[in-house]
Amino acid sequence: MTPPFHARLGESALAIFSALDIFMGAIWKGALYPFGLADKPTGREFISTICGKAAANGHRWGRLASAAIDWAAVRLGDAAHHCQRMYEKYDGIDN
Repeated sequence: MTPPFHARLGESALAIFSALDIFMGAIWKGALYPFGLADKPTGREFISTICGKAAANGHRWGRLASAAIDWAAVRLGDAAHHCQRMYEKYDGIDN
């Protein structure tokens, strides 16, 4: 049985927002990589994963960005330490 319209709409929105998140992460890393300021972009990383990695590596901007993303994630119903969890979950997948 096909789910109701509002459920399908929500699933579509989640897919679109996930794709936008990954796209923005690729743009961010793609702009910084030629200058040696970021790892090689893969086109498969969420912004929260990028920020979580930067925070784990002691970068101040990563800690600040992770704090802002974590704050928003908690407000949207996710658990605490979103960026750290995303980094740990996806670390090494592209290696």
